[in-house]
Order: sequence, then C-alpha cells, then structure tokens
Amino acid sequence: MLHVLNELRPSGAETMLRLAGPIWNSAGYQCDILSTGQDVGPYAEALRSAGYQVHHLAARKNPAYFVEFANLVRRGGYDVVHQHAEGMRYWFCLAALAVGAKVAATVHSNFSFDGSLRWRRAWQRRHLQRLGVAFIAIAPGVRANEARRFGIESRLVWNWFDSEKFRPVTSEERMLARRSFGLSDHDKVVVSLGNCSEVKNHAALLGALTHMPGVKYLHVGQEDHQCSEQRLAKEVGLSSRVHFLGWLDDPRTALAASDVYVMPSLFEGLGVAALEAIGSGLPCVLSRAPGLVDLASLGLTLEYADATPEALAKVITTVLDRGGFESGAADANAQMVIKRLSPAEGGAAYAKIWSDLACSS
Repeated sequence: MLHVLNELRPSGAETMLRLAGPIWNSAGYQCDILSTGQDVGPYAEALRSAGYQVHHLAARKNPAYFVEFANLVRRGGYDVVHQHAEGMRYWFCLAALAVGAKVAATVHSNFSFDGSLRWRRAWQRRHLQRLGVAFIAIAPGVRANEARRFGIESRLVWNWFDSEKFRPVTSEERMLARRSFGLSDHDKVVVSLGNCSEVKNHAALLGALTHMPGVKYLHVGQEDHQCSEQRLAKEVGLSSRVHFLGWLDDPRTALAASDVYVMPSLFEGLGVAALEAIGSGLPCVLSRAPGLVDLASLGLTLEYADATPEALAKVITTVLDRGGFESGAADANAQMVIKRLSPAEGGAAYAKIWSDLACSS
C-alpha cells in the first residue's frame, strides 16, 4: 500500500495516517508514504515513527517524472496506491494503473473549480472512475460536491481524529493548562487550531476580538512568512490579548486552557482540528462553511456564525455568557465523536476499500 501526498505537514490527512498506521500494520497491511513536495516535509519523522517507510520524489510536470513514479510503484510491489493530493491526481493515478496497481483516491476538500478547469477535472475524474479508481469523500458535503460539480459517485469515509488523546478535559487539567499560559481562572479565552492562510480566515476572529473587550485568544498554528496575523493584531491593538503559540506538538493543552473553540474558515473538507476540540469537550463556534456544516449531521449541538467579525463576536459572546467550557452539551458532543470518528472506525473503512480493490478483476 502506497499513500501519495504533497509535502508532509501536520495537517488533517497526515495526522489521520499517523493515527491509523499502527492499526493497519497490526492487521497485516504494509503501508508506505510518498511525499511529492519539493521538500519531504517536517512531518515525515512522525510518520516514520508510526511505522511508515517514507519516500520522496519532488513533483515535476513532465512525462519522465511519472515514469519514475511508476517504477517506484513497480519496484515496491504495491497492490494499491492511495492518492490523496489534488494536484496532478489524474496523472499519478494513470501511472499507477499502468503498472498494474489498483487505485483509491480520497478527496479531502470541497473543490469549487469553475470554467474550463471544472470541465477538465470532471472529465478526468469520470475517466479514472471508468478505469476502476475508487473515489472516497471525507464528509457528506464533499461527496455531494463531487457528484454535483464533477459527476462522480464516491464512497463516504468520515475523517477521524485521535479519540484516545482528545477526550473531555478534567478540572485539574484545565487549572494547570491555564497556569502554563499565564491565564487566571476568571479570564475568558478562545482558541483556534490551524496554520495561517486566507482560507482559515483568522483575520475575522481577530476582528471579532475588537468587539469583545477582555477576551483572550490562544492562536495555535504556523504563521505565514510575513507574520501577517501578528502584524494585524498589533495594528488593531490586540497584541496583549493574543498569544501566538506557533505549532504545538500537543495542542490539547491550549484546548484545555480555553472556554470556546472557534473555526472561522471560508471552507474545509472536514476540519480534524474541530473534531479534536469537540472531543476535548469544548463548545465550538464554527463558520457556516462547507465541511463544517456537515458536523451537524452527526447530531452534535454546535453554534454556527457567518464568517464576519461582527457575527462571530455575537455568537462567541453568547456562548461565553452561558458558561463556555461548562456547557453540558459539549460533553455529549465529545462522547458522540469519540464513538463515531475514531481511527479504528476510519481505518477499518479504508482497509475494506483496499481489500475490495485488491480482489477486483
């Protein structure tokens, strides 16, 4: 089994593979990973520790590259290639099929391609499906988008998260976490998990803070090279209230120290970070974005807001005023996602698809 990804970073797909790796190994699946980024990526060592052999072939847009990729698949004796990256998906799949491998392809986001690009991706997806590629969607909204926009049917396998690690926080954990960040018991604190990009829309959350005097913000995730969000926080007078923590190996501490988790994204596939927050027992305020509204279909009690500073501020204030971390519904949410979206559940669903592919003619 060979998983094909971009540069290996601590994002949703890589995190899920790390969690499921030991499960697949114990079930007899030998799984390797190929990074196609210009660099192998900072998360490669974590994936090696989970039992994967990590290969690296920096992507190039020429036929020789895909011959090299096909030779890697042939030499490795891979029965199934599982393609995760959207970029050049069609050509990776064709190259794997050409040397006799079966192919699965997970769509990790709600892609909104239009015009000629939409037509081209639709044709490519349909062609691959006719050749036997099994498409997988990570949430109902992604599945519906693939059918509506590109005309293909896909199998639904929900994203999963570390359901052993991200469980409801105890009062003692909360007290110690707050102390570690210099927060008092009376501080009102919001938190976000995610690397900085326009899609994550952290600027809207910073704007919301200007309408919520005294509320503090734990910002977990890598900044962009320009540190644009730190500059914005300084420009609007929030430097003393926003803690830019960078990427944390254990974001549970930041979740434990907070009252409300906020995800103001413009779109998502299905936010693994949101699942971690829900599993930790935090009330969540989410934007009405594709990939986040899907969570409501699990029967969770969540708060949604338009992804604007004013709308976010209004909903966050309401949640804080009714107790934030102490919300009883949040614990019920945690039990639901821990039961439904564990690595064991998701890993077994992937393994069933691989087995079906390997046995197909």
